Amino acid sequence: MTSPLLDPSRVSTPPAGAEAALREEVAFLRQETERLRRLLETAAQVAWSTDPAREALTPVSASWTAFTGQTPEQMRDQGWLLALHPDDRAGTLAAWERAQAGPSLFSTRYRLRRADGAYVWMLVRATPIPGPDGAVSEWVGTCVDIQAQVLGEQRSAFLARASELFASSPEASATLASLANLSVSALADWCIVDVLHPDGHFERAQVVVADPSQAQLAAAVQRLAPVPQERPVYPPAVALATGQSTLVPEVTDAVMRSVAQDADHLETMRRVGIRSLLTVPLLARGHILGALSFLVTTSSRRYGDEDLRFAQELANVAALAVDNARLLQGAREAIRLRDEFLSIASHELKTPLTPLSLKLQALSRAVKSHPDSPLAPVIQAHVETGHRQVRRLTELMNDLLDVSRISAGTFRLQREDVDVAEVVREVAASFAPRFALEHCDFQVEAPESVRGSFDRARLAQVLDHLLDNALKYGAGTPVSVRLVADGPVARLTVRDGGIGVPPEQRPRLFERYGRAVSERHYGGLGLGLYLTRTIVEAEGGCVSLESRLGEGAAFTVELPLTRS
Repeated sequence: MTSPLLDPSRVSTPPAGAEAALREEVAFLRQETERLRRLLETAAQVAWSTDPAREALTPVSASWTAFTGQTPEQMRDQGWLLALHPDDRAGTLAAWERAQAGPSLFSTRYRLRRADGAYVWMLVRATPIPGPDGAVSEWVGTCVDIQAQVLGEQRSAFLARASELFASSPEASATLASLANLSVSALADWCIVDVLHPDGHFERAQVVVADPSQAQLAAAVQRLAPVPQERPVYPPAVALATGQSTLVPEVTDAVMRSVAQDADHLETMRRVGIRSLLTVPLLARGHILGALSFLVTTSSRRYGDEDLRFAQELANVAALAVDNARLLQGAREAIRLRDEFLSIASHELKTPLTPLSLKLQALSRAVKSHPDSPLAPVIQAHVETGHRQVRRLTELMNDLLDVSRISAGTFRLQREDVDVAEVVREVAASFAPRFALEHCDFQVEAPESVRGSFDRARLAQVLDHLLDNALKYGAGTPVSVRLVADGPVARLTVRDGGIGVPPEQRPRLFERYGRAVSERHYGGLGLGLYLTRTIVEAEGGCVSLESRLGEGAAFTVELPLTRS
């Protein structure tokens, strides 16, 4: 007797329709799985997952093996980390362990070594897949190539850093040295800077190598002057002679023999061991200023078209900085020559003023000895006019000499105990006749005594310039001088009712040769207020201006009466 449990008639079987539906569902799931797998492989250079059957959650992936060359056996026990750049391994492992401990999304960036030895930046993301019991059964992840993005970020940062260095290097040689040192390691194992000077001669200005032990070899490279020939083939010579770039992705011995200028040059290049080379010209305003050469000697890196474009961009920035530095240097030299000329001219022009002044004094005495002569008043008036012009020329020459001393760094103060009120009264008294001649109401207000330690002659010069300024721009209007002692500060104010100073002109008014109006109408060298500010600041004080256009101006000088 057959047991009911074994009776075939009693065994339940699924309906034919349900079995077909199940087979269709399984087939669909397989298709979806394959589709997702292909989608991952399309979206990422490497798609990987962990094998739950292996310990330490070692990633397994055919695409990982294809990309890195690692076998599954080599990936075990964290062997996959060996495919990462050494500098990225510790951070990646720490991020992986944190993600496992969560568990949470694993996300990081690292450089993954390709099978040919080159490192590629990857954006890595992985997510945990829970099993039936809720625990992580495996991880599924992708590695997306972000080499171009990272390279762009690095190059943008490099250009920004280079621009900062160029801005802080006012000398052309310092600019090129900064560039060479910045380029080594970041862009090349060697950086060579060749310069074409304005006078037409060539110089190998900088040779920087990443390996300090090769300093002696670098010195030998620097002695190889890149003198362009009629038809140059040596890349730096080509750049200097024609302004053309040279890209040699793979430098072979045959290439070195073809570009060597002589046997010594060839031997030196072989010692350097060039593997890849890139040379770009430094061009600014249509002129060739020099050439940059980048050499790879130790790594598997090879320069390509993208490297050439970046090097040309860098060279453009560097050339602009070098050109600006040269222009600045030329401007400084021109200013130095101008100041030197002014100094010599001032001395030479003062030489004939002395005998002319003596002759005027003798003529004045002669006129006074014949008071009854009808020509005496006329001659005396002419003599006084001559004296005034000689004094004016002497003041102008002294101003020019002071500017030369300031530029040369030889401007000095001779301080002594000075009664500022006494100096104000003396200078004001010398100006009183000139204000009377211009029909200016001239008032002076000063206490009995205000003492401090100053250079007496320079202090008088400050007031002289301020009163001369008031006389020039406030002619016919009231002019006042007021001195007060305000605790530890002496405050001197010269006020006029003249044309005033436009707001936009005030910042440059105290600069050398600065003026607020046309020299055609008011003349002068534009040095009075510049010298005033220089002297006052040298005394530890400050000068300021209050003015409204058409309502005059008030210059206030503050000087310390006590010194620490």
